[in-house]
This record gives sequence, structure tokens and C-alpha cells, in this order.
Amino acid sequence: MIVSRSCFALALGLAFAAPASAGTSIVVDAASGEVLSSENPTQAWHPASTTKMMTAYLALKAVRERRLGLQTAIPASKRAASQPRVKVYIRAGQEVTLDNALRIMMVKSANDIAYVIAEGVGGDVESFVSMMNAEAQRLGMRDTVFTNPNGWHDPAQQTSARDLAILALALMRDFPDYSDYWNTQAVQLGKQVLQNTNGLVGRYPGVSGMKTGFVCASGFNVVATATRGGRTLIAVVLGSLSGAERTVKAAQLLDEGFGRWSGGGYAVASLSPSGTRAVSICDDVRRKGGGAALADDADIAGPLSGQLVAVGGNADGINDRFGAAAPQASQTSSLLTRAPSGRIVLGPRAQATPVPVAFGRTSGSASAPLAANVVKDPASQIARGEASTIAPSAPVAAGVAGVANARRAAASAGGIPAATSAFAPAGVPTQPAADAFRSGPLQLSGSVQPGTATPSSLRPGAAAGIRPAAKPAARPPLVKPKNTASKAAESKPAAGKPAAGKAATAKPPAPQAKASTEAAARSLPPARPKPAAKPKPKTDDGA
Repeated sequence: MIVSRSCFALALGLAFAAPASAGTSIVVDAASGEVLSSENPTQAWHPASTTKMMTAYLALKAVRERRLGLQTAIPASKRAASQPRVKVYIRAGQEVTLDNALRIMMVKSANDIAYVIAEGVGGDVESFVSMMNAEAQRLGMRDTVFTNPNGWHDPAQQTSARDLAILALALMRDFPDYSDYWNTQAVQLGKQVLQNTNGLVGRYPGVSGMKTGFVCASGFNVVATATRGGRTLIAVVLGSLSGAERTVKAAQLLDEGFGRWSGGGYAVASLSPSGTRAVSICDDVRRKGGGAALADDADIAGPLSGQLVAVGGNADGINDRFGAAAPQASQTSSLLTRAPSGRIVLGPRAQATPVPVAFGRTSGSASAPLAANVVKDPASQIARGEASTIAPSAPVAAGVAGVANARRAAASAGGIPAATSAFAPAGVPTQPAADAFRSGPLQLSGSVQPGTATPSSLRPGAAAGIRPAAKPAARPPLVKPKNTASKAAESKPAAGKPAAGKAATAKPPAPQAKASTEAAARSLPPARPKPAAKPKPKTDDGA
């Protein structure tokens, strides 16, 4: 994906004049943890779908601890299937592998799939939410309270720009091999191509993720990461009044961050919590933003070009920053423009091949660990067996198998080298450069609290969600009794005609054999349910 840096920067300066007055933001250097710029970074805010970053973090942590596998087939419950849009309309009883679920959730921001993952990792949603809050406490996210795994609006659910930057650092540091989950431009589910809700992906040079979110109370949020010149920055923007506005503001903040090498001289983890409560900006969104979008994360595709006027010389530092010549006056750009109403409109993305995804199992699902909701309630959920893969089409299913079986390599975009010093506590040596991108858990100076994310730290009953899956009980051997009755029946002659040389009557079956036969019948497993019908996935276009 090749996007002109200088054109994008010039377009931003003309298309977007000032940030939303109600929002908050922060820009952090991922290698050092230094704050390069910020605006009310600890003000509590409603997270919306940026909540799904923590859902992904806990799922990948379960994979690292071998409590779950990427090919684990997770059945969807009625509760998960009934989640409101945005969704991909998975049906109760259908299965999806964790690998495909993560891709769909992080690219499309599907609310139903977020619940599927939560139940597969934690056993039930309540246990998973307890795990989310315990992990947030461990990471030092002091302004954060989670109440659900998908970010659907709850007045009690809140976070801050500072906390989301810390969570982004944790994802990039702890799971660099899985950065493709949050920087994929599009996925294909059957005939549907689902574009990433992050408007920077496919438009901003060097972008590497990560997640967006929208509810009316929060406005439009984005956590954006980008790499340029060997540096990786994280920009968090909360409270924009449109999807395009959050994209442009995040790009501006990243541009400014790449143009400087130092900030305030303090790390993001050193910022004290504000102790504030998140408030609703829904009135501003409806009044100034032109009305709340129907979809969670709307991505606008409008006019393909707009007229730009070049800024002469290096007065604003833009050309020095990108090392490219300024475009000539009246050059046409396909990046963004303003609609007649005055609203910012994004142009088309760079072309990219979507990653195929599907519902159902893969060849590795039979040997993968069982999902927590299957272990917890095996009588009502699909476990192992011969259930067929519910794939939208044969080519897509084949593509999924190829993606699933491909060996992951450490990514330079979207991952932080292990040798970085960000948040390394005093006295703890950083890992050598030779071990780059292969690291242990993130350590946050002054905020990590060892031992908090343990079963004992959760509410009663929640510990079951993070225990290793128990091995299924072995089936008793099938006893094949000697059925003397059937043998006697075979040798018994027709009525009135006893066989010569043999007794006319046979001995009745032994009582022990009869009892053994009944016990074996009781020990047989119940019949497996009939596989669900082939799905017909639907998606929201955000209109």
C-alpha cells in the first residue's frame, strides 16, 4: 500500500482546522514510553469498541498459556448471537475458530463475535469481565472499568487516553507475532468483504493498527499506531464528532509526533489517574457531527479527489518531516476532501487482498484445547466430533486453512522490539536486541501490580474462567457380552421339528451377561446434535 506522505500531510492541514473541544488525546513513543503530546490524557471517557483490545489481549494470553488454541472451535451461545449491530450474524450453535474470530472482531468490530470470544476464553461473560478488570489493574489502567467485552454503551464503563495507550503498548509488546490481527485492511466472509473500521489503514503511510470505537455518548474514538523511520508511535483520540474527523486528527497527531524527538520528559505510566467519571457527549455528536451513525464504526467513502493548494517552502516543517517535495498547486489528491455541507470525507483506500475467514472448524480443531464454555457446560454445547465446517464457500475455506497453518513470524510493523526500555522497572535489565520481538510480559514502571490478575483476585466463581481446561473424562470401555440367547435362537429348529442330535431347548442367558449389557448401553454417549445449517452472513454498511 503506497500513499503519498506529503500530499496527505498537506490535505490534513487544509481539511481539518481544530480538534473537537470535548475530546482527549495522547501520543506516545512506543520504544521509550515517553509522552510526546497530550490533551487531558487522564480524563475518563467511554471506550466504545476500543474495549475489544482488552478482549483480544486476554484471548492471546490464553493462547500463550496453552489454555486455548488458535484453532479451538468456539460455539456461539444465544446470548452472543443476540448482540446488537455491528455484527456478522453468527447463529447460536455455530462454531468459529479463535483465529477467525479475532480477525473478524478486530477488523469489522463485530459485537456478536466479541461475546463468542469472551465465552470461549472465560466460560461465561461475567467471568470474562472480571478477568478484564483484573488485567487492567495489573497493567496499571487506573481510570478503566469494564462491564462488557464488546464496548456496547454502559454508563459505568470507562477508560482514558492514557489507559488505552498502555493497553496498546501491552498488545504490541507481549504479542508482536499477532500484529496482523489489528493491522489487516479487510477480511472476506463468503461474498462479503469487510473493510477495517480504522480509516488510517490503507490511507496513512506506515500505519500498523489498531482499533476504533463509536457510541453516541463517546463520540468517535481511535487508537492508531504507525511506524516510520524506525520509530513506532501510538496516538489515541477520543471524542471526535465524526469518523473522518477522528481519522484526520489521529493522522495530524502522528505527523507532529514523527516531527519531534522528545516530549515532556515523562512516561505515560507516570501520569496520575484523574478520578473523573466519563460523561456523555451525545448532544454534541448529534448537533455538530450531523447525527449519530447507525453503525459502531462508520467508514465514509465519498468524493475521490479534492483540490489542494501547496504550501511553499518549509515554513510549517511538513516537507522536512517527510523528505519529499511539495506537490504543485492545484494537484489532485484522492485522500480526502470536504463535502458541500462542510463535513470531511475520506477517499478510497489503497488496494489490498482481503484475508479469507469463515465459520466452522479447521483440520486442527479436533486436537486443539476445548473452549472454556464447552468445558463448563458440555451437555449443552458442541465439543469435539464430526461436525462439518460451516464455510461460506470452498475457496474461502481453503484460504482459511492456508492462513491458519502458516507459520507466524515476528512483525516489524505493529510490534515493539524486546530491547525497548518503555516501562522497564529500575534494576530489571531489558532483553538483548538478538531476542527482539520475542519477549515476556510487559512491565510497567510504577503501575504493574504482580499477582493481581489471579483467580484469588477475582469475584467468587470467576476463577473457573482462567483455570486450565480440564481433560475430558475417558469413556468406559465398551463391554461386548456373550449373548448366548441369540446363539440359542439361531440353533433352535422350527416349531415341532427338533434338530437331530441337539437339545430341543436352549439355556437362558446368564444374569451377569444381561446386567453387563444394560450397563454398557447406559455408558454410551448421547447422540450428537445435527450440524447447524449453512449460514448466510450479513454485515452492516454503517449507513
